[in-house]
Amino acid sequence: MALEIIWTPRASEGFDKIIAYLEEEWTEREVGNFVKQVYSFLDQLAEYPHLLKPSAKKLIQRGPINKHTILTYRIKPRKKQIQLLNIRTARQHPQK
Repeated sequence: MALEIIWTPRASEGFDKIIAYLEEEWTEREVGNFVKQVYSFLDQLAEYPHLLKPSAKKLIQRGPINKHTILTYRIKPRKKQIQLLNIRTARQHPQK
């Protein structure tokens, strides 16, 4: 059974910033392909929540969606949810 994906405000903001940048630099088709790739990855993640490697913090996973985008999320097994904590470009340094 797939877990529910929950976007935090920080993850939504990070995703929106990436899309805004891509819209300036890439074609509409490429941006659309990126969005499809992210949502396809999230569909896989809902089915396989331990897809990415665990971080030092309990129940938090982190890893690449693709070679340019990093996802950090928390698994909430009791609520059957995956909480997206942050989405950022691989070039950005994570905030502590």
